[in-house]
Amino acid sequence: MFREKRVLTILNPTSGAGSGEDLAVSVGQKLRAHGATHTEVRSTQGPQDAFDWASAAEAEGFDVVIVGGGDGTVTAASHGVLRSGGRLPIGILPLGTGNGLARVLGLPLDLDQTVEALASGRLVTIDAVRLPSHATISILFFGAGIDARINRDADREEKKRLGPFAYIKATARNLRRTRSNDLKLVIDGEERRFRGHSVSGFNATRLDLMGIPVGPDADPHDGLLNLTVFRSRNYWRTLGQILRLTNRAASRGELEPVRSLRLDAVPPLPVQIDGDVVGETPLEAEVLPGALLFIAAADYRGDGRNLTA
Repeated sequence: MFREKRVLTILNPTSGAGSGEDLAVSVGQKLRAHGATHTEVRSTQGPQDAFDWASAAEAEGFDVVIVGGGDGTVTAASHGVLRSGGRLPIGILPLGTGNGLARVLGLPLDLDQTVEALASGRLVTIDAVRLPSHATISILFFGAGIDARINRDADREEKKRLGPFAYIKATARNLRRTRSNDLKLVIDGEERRFRGHSVSGFNATRLDLMGIPVGPDADPHDGLLNLTVFRSRNYWRTLGQILRLTNRAASRGELEPVRSLRLDAVPPLPVQIDGDVVGETPLEAEVLPGALLFIAAADYRGDGRNLTA
């Protein structure tokens, strides 16, 4: 994958643990050992850096972009590659709490193994979701309402202290605070009005945990995003819907495949995109089929193809 290639690695030093300096040296050495002719490792100082550097990578002569960080950093760099109009392959060093896309693509979360897996991996195209209302994209999932509040409350300090359990704590807290809103949802040009408290969209959420397939069952290769609406304020009904969404088979009954949507809410709802809270409704989204090129594990078969890199 890296032989005779110029590789730019973008690291978010606030993700993960350990020394960013040591990681930068280690990654550079591993890439050169796999035949990279030139490697450059840059550490972000702010949220805009990943986007800016990835946007300029192809013009600077790089052949591959590696992103070390959480899902937010991966999304920012992917948005940069997409904005530049290029088709540079993107690899992931999973340094965050969730590491959603790395899991979807079957990459190991042990950093000593990740570069090895990327070097022997295969290229796959991934749908992106353009969100013009918030001037960004989503790769994994987005939503307005309860999922934004959960991600808001599972902040960096909580995730450092509790790891994935920060999300469970935030979920329990917010299930007790749901309030209904007047919602107008336009799906593929069709308008719907109803009372509800949350709307979530999923693009790339098929993954295995300890060999068990979990959901929501959203395929990042089908040119569609999958939508679910939370209408009931009842604690147990909402919890039941959330639990069904974590089960790949059960989630299918909760999901509606769509290509575009616009959501308006009165009063406005908070919005999250790939785990980062970015503002409020209105929210607009449209699928960009096969818009990004990622490096997956060699045995990844999520796109139903048997290709080698």
